[in-house]
Amino acid sequence: MKYSQKKFIQGNYQKLSNLQIATKLGIDEEDVEAHINSNKRLFKKSEKPERKDIFSLQKNDYFTIGLLIVLVIIVYINSVNAPFLSDDTSIVAQEKLLSSINYLTNQPMFFFQSIRYFLAYQIGGLTPALFRIPNIIFHAGFVTMIYIISKLFTKNKNIPFFVAALAAVHPMMIESVTWISGGVYSQSALITLLSFYSYLRGCKTQNMKWTILSYIFFVIALSTSEKTIIFPFIIAAYDLSFGTMRANWKKIAGFFSLSFVYGLMLLTIVGERVDALNTAQGSNSAVGITNPLIQIPTAIGTYLKLYFWPDKLTLYQSEFQMGLIPFAFLVILTISYIIALIYSYKKDKSIFFWLSFFIITLLPTLNPFGLSWIVAERYSYFGSVGLYFVFVSVFFKIFDNQKLKTFGYLIFTIIILSLSIRTIVRNIDWQTEDNLWIATAKISKSDPKTFNNLGDVYSRSGDIQKASEAFAHAIELNPNYPDAHHNLANSYQKLGRIDEAVELYKKAITLNPNLWQSYQSLASISFDNKKYDEAAGYIDSAIKIYPNNPQLYVNLGTIYSQSGNNSKAKRSFEKALELEPGNEYAIGGLEAIRR
Repeated sequence: MKYSQKKFIQGNYQKLSNLQIATKLGIDEEDVEAHINSNKRLFKKSEKPERKDIFSLQKNDYFTIGLLIVLVIIVYINSVNAPFLSDDTSIVAQEKLLSSINYLTNQPMFFFQSIRYFLAYQIGGLTPALFRIPNIIFHAGFVTMIYIISKLFTKNKNIPFFVAALAAVHPMMIESVTWISGGVYSQSALITLLSFYSYLRGCKTQNMKWTILSYIFFVIALSTSEKTIIFPFIIAAYDLSFGTMRANWKKIAGFFSLSFVYGLMLLTIVGERVDALNTAQGSNSAVGITNPLIQIPTAIGTYLKLYFWPDKLTLYQSEFQMGLIPFAFLVILTISYIIALIYSYKKDKSIFFWLSFFIITLLPTLNPFGLSWIVAERYSYFGSVGLYFVFVSVFFKIFDNQKLKTFGYLIFTIIILSLSIRTIVRNIDWQTEDNLWIATAKISKSDPKTFNNLGDVYSRSGDIQKASEAFAHAIELNPNYPDAHHNLANSYQKLGRIDEAVELYKKAITLNPNLWQSYQSLASISFDNKKYDEAAGYIDSAIKIYPNNPQLYVNLGTIYSQSGNNSKAKRSFEKALELEPGNEYAIGGLEAIRR
């Protein structure tokens, strides 16, 4: 046997079977086996140490995960007892639904999104902390999965911790953790990462059980948020990056099939989304086609800027009417990102994948149809993993020098500490309605929703004049905003400007025919003017919109009672008691009739 053949056997006996070696060398399989057996000592020395299972966790990993969870608790502990804020009020409005198991079937496509609200209510009623704590748990789980998955993409033992630490404390994550309604993003992101981890493990180990588990997690993720529909593109990007597309295309096709079916189901409720947006913000004002050449660089550039300098954080990112120079800056950021994406494809597949990851997760919100805001901090929660991984990887390459390493650790510690403080301080803005809207108004100066909510802040504090100015400014920013018209009418009514209030209530109804509160207010004004028939007509209109509201029937009974129509008054009070047994006003109304 030639020397070169012996060297080939020594170098490949662990990788190839004896038959494969014999075939490549053009010799008999028996000769290969005989050479190996006659040189056992030599082959034993050349054996490589058995590789550890890349998916197994060591003792120090559990310590690291514990440290990351402590970080999450430290930065979010001051948010736990905040009240229901903004869209959270819909939870309160659905209190009666939450008390019934039927709530879980109220939105069948989002079953796992509903179950967290249902369980929180069953445990402690409308206690905000019980609705918010699950968000913090989801976030801690998300951070943990980032650490575990990052270990699969780098040999540097420090990178996974710092990637996960950034995710744990970065203030851009707040909306998906502190805000109860934003918790759907942390919930869906955690479940989607579990699906991704299971997919990776199934592909690496060729264990079908993990692949099946990945499909299960994906279905659950779809039932928490429609934005997880992009997950198949993530795994396709992974397999494209690392050259495993041919081996895994059947699995990928299965995920795309699930997304396709789910997409067809989503089409059935798109109309409801459009109607809700138009109703909330005024007919034809919410939904429209946007220019992607403006929208995409504005969105991506703004996200990149906020992640690297998170100073202008707000519930409503609305300041997009900008001059040429600020827009050019966002375009440069976006182009730089695309260049980095292309360059990394040749130089570093891991960097390429995580840069792709960030963009892919934003795809559902980069649609030009106005179905999403141009930028919302919560939209980037899941994709932020990509930015964290790339930043930390580049950071450690820069400081991959014995002389600079200690300095690098010091800088990164300062970064983590600074971001933690920023998150803790930002959480203070979410601790009361007043804090939130005052803070939002400082940043979102052109957003009508902000000033509508700010008017509510002034109204609750008793400053009706300032409240009316805020509502009027909201109307100035969006003349078709029904809620602002209604709220300004309320302020004018309190200020004694009744005629102006009536006109505004009617305008609000024109903009949103389902605004039953405006009908109720018009009825109140008519009642005060002793126009009982007119008042009853307005209440009837309100009841047609909201037939299960007992207070409307109490109001109607009061109107009939005052006008002397006791039989109709009796029926109205009885209907109120049918809807809400024990209603004191209905009981009192019936007793007054009997006297």
